[in-house]
Amino acid sequence: MFFIAALAAVFIVLIVQARVYKKHQFDHLEYRAWFSSGEAYAGDDVYLYEEITNTGRLPLPYIKIETDLPKGLEFILLGDAEAPSGPPAKKRKRGVRVSASVAGEASPAADSGGLRKESRTSSVQSIFVLRPYARIRRRWRINCRRRGDYLLEGALCTGNNLLGSGPQSVMLKTGGERPAAILVLPRPGDLEGHYASSRFLCGDCITNLGPVSDPTRLCGSREYSVSDPMNRVNWKSTAVHGKLMSNIEEKTLRHRFSVLLNMNSREIEPDPLVPSIPDALERCMIICTSILDRIAAEDVPVRLFANYPPEDLEGGEAVGSDATGSLISTAGPFRGKRDMLYALRTIARVGMKISVPADKMFDHIAANPGLYNENENLIIISSYIDGRMMNLAEALRPAGVRVIFYIATSRNNVGEIPDGADVYFSLG
Repeated sequence: MFFIAALAAVFIVLIVQARVYKKHQFDHLEYRAWFSSGEAYAGDDVYLYEEITNTGRLPLPYIKIETDLPKGLEFILLGDAEAPSGPPAKKRKRGVRVSASVAGEASPAADSGGLRKESRTSSVQSIFVLRPYARIRRRWRINCRRRGDYLLEGALCTGNNLLGSGPQSVMLKTGGERPAAILVLPRPGDLEGHYASSRFLCGDCITNLGPVSDPTRLCGSREYSVSDPMNRVNWKSTAVHGKLMSNIEEKTLRHRFSVLLNMNSREIEPDPLVPSIPDALERCMIICTSILDRIAAEDVPVRLFANYPPEDLEGGEAVGSDATGSLISTAGPFRGKRDMLYALRTIARVGMKISVPADKMFDHIAANPGLYNENENLIIISSYIDGRMMNLAEALRPAGVRVIFYIATSRNNVGEIPDGADVYFSLG
């Protein structure tokens, strides 16, 4: 009888603990995550901190946390590499070993001859045993592979009872005051050697038609006349010649630019509202960032246009009030390094959306040049080139707008390029 009673008691305890864990094992489990930095450039490494806390009195014998990063971010894991083929290595000293590192740090137990192997993944799993009121903190090394605005909403948690007979899963939302969000800014690329350079891409150029001369550009001196202002007197030249001499100043014009980003990745998209080749758009983003960086170095104002929903573009607005103009967004003007940081944040948050097909946008520009000719140069960045773009360049020329094309491919779909068109293809 005693054996039967003990067996029944054990059976009842097992049933009770299974029900208790099934109902309450996630009641006091908290999950927090945050990045070491709120902003980074594409290609940079940051750290992701995670904290799992059991705030209750119920011990958790089995907790598995699965963390999935958004596409564009990657875990960097370091572990032991396989021993190279060849003669056997010397035996290590007793008590010294090489262990894997999951936080991106060199293991202190690794000797100088240990080889490390780096692997990258978008998902990791970890298993814990959490005592009552216990807390586990860990750190992951993250690579920001692609620009974008990323948010880690939580992690998938799987728990079990003492016997491992009742697994359950729940999505733990990220708590705490610091959100697990990071904005990855696009990194400017080097256009030299990859794209043909434009002549006088930005900044000042000397001209004979300018109404005002530039006092910072001197090309010589001449004898002073009564119509010259006194601030043009060259006193060194006056001392040499023994009479008043005035500076001869060059007349310059400052180029201003507008950048148009074509969100179509090909001439005809299968879905007219979504680019079908995201990688092609990412190359266009790099070109756009590189051009903005070069223009910012010259302190030249620049405005950004795109066939992207105006309500989704940070700081953007619609170009016009008509049916097509209300779907084309514009932002800026941006000027100088400080404003370019806002421009990079705007580009970083651009998603894979198309508000209006590219052909309709080009027709709208040709029909309404006054909405786009604020600056005398229009740089069009696109994944492809077609005849409609060449027609646009010809249509804007009488309005005094010079059109420059940067194409993120080496493929020429229009055959012979007109003599007056400035088109730069990728050399890669």
